[in-house]
Amino acid sequence: VGGAAEFYRPTGIAVSPDGSTLLVRTGKTALRQVCVSAPPPPSFAPIVVPPSTFFADMKKTRGDASLPHGPVTFVVGKEEQRIEHVSKNLLCVRSEYYGKMFGIGMKEGDAAEITV
Repeated sequence: VGGAAEFYRPTGIAVSPDGSTLLVRTGKTALRQVCVSAPPPPSFAPIVVPPSTFFADMKKTRGDASLPHGPVTFVVGKEEQRIEHVSKNLLCVRSEYYGKMFGIGMKEGDAAEITV
């Protein structure tokens, strides 16, 4: 029963409408009934997607003297892949991390390149 249930050369299978019972025919006359205890279906919490703040964030980039200006280049990994012309002020309004990094006097605030 369960994982140990084996059928030698089944010739027919029937499943009850609710999926709880299998009828298996082996050979010409052998019929075997198996009660299946199916696990309950998984329940998933709904995914709540917050409203976009993109346009409001874009407005913040215009005319705010506290935001850094100019592009930054990221140099990434051992291969030193370059991601160029990334707007510092856009990074600041879209990411709390970069807002702090560029806004509190860290050396990266004035850097033209940042190695990641």
